[in-house]
Amino acid sequence: MMLSAVTRINRHTVMRVIDDIVVSCGGWIEGHTLFSNIAATFRFVLPASGLAGFALRVNALGVHIDAAGLDALAARSPGAGQAGDAEVSGALSMTFLHDEPDMRREIPAVPG
Repeated sequence: MMLSAVTRINRHTVMRVIDDIVVSCGGWIEGHTLFSNIAATFRFVLPASGLAGFALRVNALGVHIDAAGLDALAARSPGAGQAGDAEVSGALSMTFLHDEPDMRREIPAVPG
């Protein structure tokens, strides 16, 4: 399940709180990928019974999941043909809206 979202919340805060939300909903983080200070992708696993709570808490944080993502969450929630204890793998791709310049990282020269 692929979810897309945007936020104006500080990326450091969002990353920590998203980790906490996933764990508190009974799931775990498989990993994340950072794309400068522009975007981040979280790979997670949640029980189907935790999907609705995940969506509510993420939205309350100020991370707004798009309509297609909300539909995907609803389709995999219990009562939509999914058992409450079924594991659901997903990815949340977030874009951070801010006025900061792109982060630049020095790439070391490779000898030879």
